[in-house]
Order: sequence, then structure tokens, then C-alpha cells
Amino acid sequence: MSETTFDGGRDRPEGATRLRGAGTDLILVLLAAVCTFLVAGTFELSEAVGRWLRHFEPYQLDELPAAVTVLVLGLGWSSWRQSRQAATEMGLRLQAQESLNRQRAYLEVLFNENLSANLIAAGDGGITVANPELAHLFGLDAPKAVVGRRLGDFYADEALWRGHREILSGGGRVEMNDLRIRRADGAEAVVIARLTARRAPEGLEVHAFFTDVTALETTRRELAVALDENRRLAQRGIEMLEHERRNIARELHDEMGQWLNALKLDAVSIRGRDDVPVEVKDAAQSIVELTDHVYDVARSLMRRLRPVALDELGLGPAIQYCVDQWRRRHPAVKCEVRIDGVPDSLGEAANITLYRMVQEGLTNVTKHAQASVVTVALTAEADAATGGVRVDIVDDGVGLDEQIGRSGLGLPGLRERVEMLGGRFWVDSAPGRGTALHASLPGASVGAER
Repeated sequence: MSETTFDGGRDRPEGATRLRGAGTDLILVLLAAVCTFLVAGTFELSEAVGRWLRHFEPYQLDELPAAVTVLVLGLGWSSWRQSRQAATEMGLRLQAQESLNRQRAYLEVLFNENLSANLIAAGDGGITVANPELAHLFGLDAPKAVVGRRLGDFYADEALWRGHREILSGGGRVEMNDLRIRRADGAEAVVIARLTARRAPEGLEVHAFFTDVTALETTRRELAVALDENRRLAQRGIEMLEHERRNIARELHDEMGQWLNALKLDAVSIRGRDDVPVEVKDAAQSIVELTDHVYDVARSLMRRLRPVALDELGLGPAIQYCVDQWRRRHPAVKCEVRIDGVPDSLGEAANITLYRMVQEGLTNVTKHAQASVVTVALTAEADAATGGVRVDIVDDGVGLDEQIGRSGLGLPGLRERVEMLGGRFWVDSAPGRGTALHASLPGASVGAER
């Protein structure tokens, strides 16, 4: 197969050649006229012709020279007009040819200097035109080394090329963001590809455009690995944090609670004795009140550190208890709870994540929403094959402030927790139309502790 290249100077203008030919013909005609004049003057041809034509007077042939003279003059005038018209046409053609040459040179620069790899191929994939970037992409030295090869030979998946060829033969178009190309050295590259086809006089013609994104794909894979490692690390940190919170809550309950109870019992005992002064009884009463207050504070800390109901009763009752406690602190806001079919096999990590989500959602309602009605729904996803669960926290408040959403860590932290467990977290909000927090977690296969 012959190589096809862009060459703006290959076509020679024919107008200049034709003009030079017309000038030569004019010179020859003038020389012939001069020679004829000299010969006629030497041999007195006009007088001889006149004497000969005098014998044909009845036929008016003696008027023939005048008619022939007019005919010659007319033909000369017509030739002069045609020559001027031809010269004008040649000028226009020369301008058009020059413009065409400039355009071809411009297209050649664009084609060769394009950062994308471009080629033109026949319907069977035989490459007829290629630019330097394509040669570099295919691992070859120059475009000449690409011309004559088949595009399908550079596909990592030959079956994929057959499918693309079938689409192109039907006049279709192919676009891919992750096409794998096999280079001449055997290495693979990932490209963004666009292939189109058009009908040419010689048959089907394929135009292909490739952008090498191998480095970007490698970076993306490395980032995905790093993100996965960071998520595993964050998950481990969350597990350790929850474990430490559980231990602190247990210590508060077992150690501090016992000591407070012992201190209270001693104070009650002193307060009930008759042989102690009134001042001592008053001090004992103060100790009893202080121990009750400290115990209430400690119990509140224990609930914040680790919900006891979550360990003892499960996810559903723990969320119900959390909402009940929130209602007591905010009686002006109507809070509805709906818990339906929550599975018991979600696992420790999923349970604490969903519980913290309800806590964070109610905290946001308190701080920002200015809502009058809040709905907390915890429902099983019946269509989920893994037996997952969904949480929805919806309020009728002023909507989520974007600045708060960007500066705060609550919602991003919830999103990260949910996505670490293979779930999905999203927020629906609009100014004046309230806020809805949604989360969907898979079942025990993902949500359990790992």
C-alpha cells in the first residue's frame, strides 16, 4: 500500500503553462502574417487573384476578398475576447490554487503537530495516513512505519476491534474512555478513543483520534489504592476510638459509680445519726446532693461515650431511646420515629455508624435547622440481596447552609464512615425547604466488623 501524506507544494499550477503556450502561439501567428505579406508583395498575389476572379463576375466571386477580410477580422476579435476571458479565468484559478495550497499546508501543520494521535484508515483497518503522535503512541519511530499496518493489530482485544469494525461499517461511531492499545514493543497503553467512518469514492474511510491517558490511569489506580488504604486505616481508627470510648464508659460506670455510691451511702449514714452536730448533718446532705449531681454528669458522659442501650438492646431500641432523650430536651419540636424490620446481623461497625448518624442528624436539627417537625426512619431494604438497612432523617427547617456544610466535620465524617462500610450517603436540601439525610448500608457481609 502506498503512503499518503500531506504536501501542499506537489500540485503545479497549470495556468502559467497555458499562458506561456498562448504567448508562443501569438508570436507564431504574427510571424506567419509577416511572411505572408512579404510573399504576397513579391509575387503580387492580390492582382493575380483579382484577374482570375474577374472571369467569375456573374457569381460575384470578386467580392470574396472583402468578405474573407471581414471574416478574418471577426475571428481575430473573437479570439482576442476568448484569450482575455481565459486569462481572467486562469487568474482566478491561480488564486484558488494558491488558497488551496495554503489551506493544505495549514491542515498539514495541524495534523502533524496535534497532541492527539490521528490516523486515517481504509474500511479493513489498513492505515493510510498517520501523524507523529500516533507513531509515538504505537511505539514506532515515524509515521512511515505506521502506514501500511492494520489498526486492529494495535488493539489489545482483537474481538473488540471486530466489534468496532462492524459498527463503523454500518456508518456508526465509536467512543471509549479506556481503550487498551498494544504498542509495538508489547507494552499496553490506555487511550481515550473516537472512531468515525465516512463513505469516500474509494470506499469506506475510517478516521481515528486517540489521546494517551496511560499516566492518568496509573495515577488513578494508585490513588484508588491509597484511598482504600486510608479508609481501612480510618476504619481501624474509628474502631479503636469506639473501643476506647466503651472502656472509658465502663470505667466510669464500674469504678466512679461505685465510689460515688459508697460516698453517698456514707453521707446518708452520717446524716441519719443522732449523735452528730447539725452542721455535720448539713454537710452530709450537701455531699449526698453533690454525689447525685456528679453521678448524673457521669451517666450523661457514659451515654455520650457509649450508648449502653446499643450493647444491651440492639440498634432499634437504642435509636428509640436516643430520640426519646432528645425529645425531653427539645419539647417544642415534634419528632416522629419509624423503625421497621431492622435486621440483627448488621454488625458492630454498622450499628454504631447508624446510631452516630441519628445523633449527628438530631444535633444539626438543634443547631441549624429551626425545624418544627423531624422524622427519623430506620427501615430494612426489602429489595437488597444482602439484607441492608436505610436511615432517613428529614426536617422541615430552613435548609442546609452550604458554608456550615463545608466548614463542619459532622457530615463529611458520616459520609466517610458510611462509605467505608460499602454504603452510600447523600444529602437533599434546599433553602427554606428543609434538609434530608439519607444513608444506605449493605447487610452483614459488609457491615460487620472486619
